[in-house]
Amino acid sequence: MSFLKTEALYKTFKIKKFLIPAVENLNIEINSTDFFALVGESGSGKSTVIRLILRLIKPDRGKIIFKDKNLWEMGKQDLKLFHQSLGVVFQDPYSSLNPRMKIYSLLEEPLKIHKKFSPDEIEERINRILSELGLDKDLLNRYPHQLSGGQRQRVAIARALILEPEILLADEPLSALDISLQASILNQLIQMREKRILGILLITHDLNIVRAVSNRIGVMHLGRLVEEAETKEIFREPMHPYTKILINSIPGFYRRNRNKVPKISTEDRNSWALKGCRFYNRCQYRLDICKKNIPEIKNVNGRKIRCFLY
Repeated sequence: MSFLKTEALYKTFKIKKFLIPAVENLNIEINSTDFFALVGESGSGKSTVIRLILRLIKPDRGKIIFKDKNLWEMGKQDLKLFHQSLGVVFQDPYSSLNPRMKIYSLLEEPLKIHKKFSPDEIEERINRILSELGLDKDLLNRYPHQLSGGQRQRVAIARALILEPEILLADEPLSALDISLQASILNQLIQMREKRILGILLITHDLNIVRAVSNRIGVMHLGRLVEEAETKEIFREPMHPYTKILINSIPGFYRRNRNKVPKISTEDRNSWALKGCRFYNRCQYRLDICKKNIPEIKNVNGRKIRCFLY
């Protein structure tokens, strides 16, 4: 079942005299069994996608569909169900947790807002989610600043999952943690996903994490989705030139056979203004047609790709 999808989604920001298309004609779909990773360099529009889905900003045009209903046409009751069905984990757990609230109150708050649970049910849910994420009950009487970074992020994940949502949005949830903590939290997320129906949209630039946990990848470049496929296919044979650069940038990946690729230049910073493919200035396979024509998304052997080479 398709829980969440975007249809021809556009969002443009005005910075001084310039119009920056942060998200352009985005079409992605998250199902109940998906661990979907949206990857790309900083500034590619990944976090804007999360903000659009959360209704923090309104799209210029296009649709966000949740269970066959347009997010921006929902009534009050449908919106409440949507918020209950959606869990969110942000990059910085310290800023996303209220420093004046104890951990018990932070976990209790979403259960109280939806007014469905008795005090006994609230306590039972809190204890269960702490156990699943490997957190000690002694933490419940502490404040966020009294926890380590890993503990704070686990609390943020616990709060996102305590209502048992159907979709989890995770925006760079592990970037502030060391590798051992990243592995531990990822394993716990995978285990929880196996126990319940939970689709996950992971925003990240860490391709090692993506390779380990996701089953599908969408690659964004300057607001446009340039490739989408199963994770194993992307890593086995990246097709878009930009995807190839991302894969080759992984530390240790194909180190012996790695080719040098063009670095970001001053010219590339103006790629937003290009009429055609925005990767033109860095692409070693570029064609004359690429400079003034926008490539359309094509279906090639079961994967989506935006490139004139195919």
